[in-house]
Amino acid sequence: MKLTRKEKAMAQEQVMTVKLSSCGNPDLRQNPDESLFGCPEEISISVATLKGASELCLKYIANWELGGGNWSGGQVFFGKAQIASISYNGRIWDLNDKEILIN
Repeated sequence: MKLTRKEKAMAQEQVMTVKLSSCGNPDLRQNPDESLFGCPEEISISVATLKGASELCLKYIANWELGGGNWSGGQVFFGKAQIASISYNGRIWDLNDKEILIN
């Protein structure tokens, strides 16, 4: 079965993604409007689950040796709508700041 361009675009919009990014920490006289020096610009990665999004965020944080003041990513989207966020410690939060517990 072949999909039309419109169908492909709609299918891509229904993917869960997590944003990974850093910023400078103003407490350390770093520019909070730019990625931390040496880190990539903001990227979005497709994930299958919220647990997978959390694990990916923690790997990104560890890989780039980010501190809490440098973590600016963790926004989770389903299509174009944000559905959750991942904090520096990997905890998952809904849009009402209630923790989503995942085993």
